[in-house]
Order: sequence, then C-alpha cells, then structure tokens
Amino acid sequence: MSHVNKKYKKKIRVINKARLILFIALLLIILYPAIMFAVGKPSDQVQKTYVKVYIEPGDTLWSIAQSYLPSKTDIRDFIHSIKKVNKLDSSLIREGDYLFVPVATQP
Repeated sequence: MSHVNKKYKKKIRVINKARLILFIALLLIILYPAIMFAVGKPSDQVQKTYVKVYIEPGDTLWSIAQSYLPSKTDIRDFIHSIKKVNKLDSSLIREGDYLFVPVATQP
C-alpha cells in the first residue's frame, strides 16, 4: 500500500522572469477597473439642493451664477449646470421668471 496521506510540496520555479512580470502587469491592468468599480468613489457627504431665484431687471445668468458659485468651481461649468437644471437652450433669461440654482450643502 502506498502512502496516501503523504504531503507533497511543489516548488514553483520561474524560468522567464520577464514573462512573469509581463503577466502580472497585464493581470493588474485588467483587474484594476473592476476593483475600482466594485469599491466605488467615496462620497463627500454633500447633498445637492436648489434655491429658487427670482430674476430681477438687469440680472444675467452670469451674475446669478457668481452669487451662488461654489468654491473651486469654474463659473462656466456652473452656468452650464444651471442651464441644465432649468432646461434652458441659451443663456437668455427674462425678468419676472424663476431659476433653480444648485447649491451644495453639508448634512
């Protein structure tokens, strides 16, 4: 009868180091997006709310955006987000109308 319970330890021998490094690099490149998608982005706990702004004579989208502009935000991007929220095709606004302006708040 042979030794069935005998444990064998196989040694892994690297024959070509360059091929091993290339394999590991490709594996990491393929797995990195999957891992990042699974982990997700950490949220900054910022909630977006909206302020209803009455458009007065002489107001422009630029001046309203400057009044509510968050720090470290490009005013052009902020104007674009105001236009998107209000479904505006152009930057022309009329006095007497209302605009919803996105404002970031901490919970």
